[in-house]
Amino acid sequence: MENQKQIFAKKNYQIMLVGIAFIITGFILMSGGDTGDETSFNPEIFSFRKITLAPIFILIGFVIEIFAIMHKPKK
Repeated sequence: MENQKQIFAKKNYQIMLVGIAFIITGFILMSGGDTGDETSFNPEIFSFRKITLAPIFILIGFVIEIFAIMHKPKK
Protein backbone atom coordinates (compact mmCIF):
# COMPACT_ATOMS: atom_id res chain seq x y z
CA MET A 1 0.00 0.00 0.00
CA GLU A 2 2.88 2.37 0.59
CA ASN A 3 3.86 2.24 -3.08
CA GLN A 4 0.56 3.72 -4.26
CA LYS A 5 1.00 6.85 -6.30
CA GLN A 6 -1.25 9.82 -5.54
CA ILE A 7 -3.38 11.15 -8.34
CA PHE A 8 -2.58 14.80 -7.65
CA ALA A 9 0.43 16.55 -6.23
CA LYS A 10 0.34 18.98 -3.32
CA LYS A 11 0.37 21.94 -5.74
CA ASN A 12 -2.80 20.62 -7.44
CA TYR A 13 -4.63 20.49 -4.13
CA GLN A 14 -3.53 24.03 -3.30
CA ILE A 15 -4.85 25.29 -6.64
CA MET A 16 -8.10 23.39 -6.04
CA LEU A 17 -8.56 25.12 -2.68
CA VAL A 18 -8.19 28.50 -4.39
CA GLY A 19 -10.85 27.49 -6.92
CA ILE A 20 -13.20 26.33 -4.18
CA ALA A 21 -12.66 29.63 -2.36
CA PHE A 22 -13.68 31.53 -5.53
CA ILE A 23 -16.82 29.39 -5.93
CA ILE A 24 -17.85 29.83 -2.30
CA THR A 25 -17.22 33.57 -2.51
CA GLY A 26 -19.41 33.75 -5.62
CA PHE A 27 -22.29 32.00 -3.89
CA ILE A 28 -21.94 34.25 -0.85
CA LEU A 29 -22.04 37.32 -3.11
CA MET A 30 -25.18 35.94 -4.76
CA SER A 31 -27.05 35.40 -1.51
CA GLY A 32 -29.34 37.85 0.27
CA GLY A 33 -31.93 40.29 -0.95
CA ASP A 34 -34.92 38.61 0.66
CA THR A 35 -37.74 40.91 1.76
CA GLY A 36 -39.30 38.50 4.22
CA ASP A 37 -42.71 39.42 2.83
CA GLU A 38 -44.17 37.47 -0.08
CA THR A 39 -46.27 40.39 -1.34
CA SER A 40 -43.50 43.00 -1.68
CA PHE A 41 -40.75 43.28 -4.29
CA ASN A 42 -37.12 43.96 -3.51
CA PRO A 43 -35.10 45.42 -6.43
CA GLU A 44 -31.92 44.32 -4.64
CA ILE A 45 -32.12 41.00 -6.52
CA PHE A 46 -31.10 42.81 -9.71
CA SER A 47 -27.98 44.44 -8.30
CA PHE A 48 -24.62 44.34 -10.11
CA ARG A 49 -23.21 42.12 -7.38
CA LYS A 50 -25.84 39.40 -7.84
CA ILE A 51 -26.28 39.54 -11.61
CA THR A 52 -22.70 40.07 -12.79
CA LEU A 53 -20.02 39.84 -10.12
CA ALA A 54 -21.12 36.62 -8.40
CA PRO A 55 -21.42 34.54 -11.61
CA ILE A 56 -18.00 35.81 -12.74
CA PHE A 57 -16.47 34.62 -9.45
CA ILE A 58 -18.15 31.22 -9.84
CA LEU A 59 -16.97 30.80 -13.44
CA ILE A 60 -13.42 31.80 -12.50
CA GLY A 61 -13.57 29.22 -9.71
CA PHE A 62 -14.60 26.47 -12.12
CA VAL A 63 -11.86 27.45 -14.58
CA ILE A 64 -9.33 27.29 -11.74
CA GLU A 65 -10.66 23.84 -10.79
CA ILE A 66 -10.23 22.59 -14.37
CA PHE A 67 -6.73 24.01 -14.45
CA ALA A 68 -5.92 22.32 -11.12
CA ILE A 69 -7.06 18.96 -12.47
CA MET A 70 -5.13 19.30 -15.74
CA HIS A 71 -1.98 20.84 -14.23
CA LYS A 72 1.01 18.53 -14.30
CA PRO A 73 3.63 19.70 -11.79
CA LYS A 74 7.28 19.82 -12.81
CA LYS A 75 9.51 17.20 -11.29
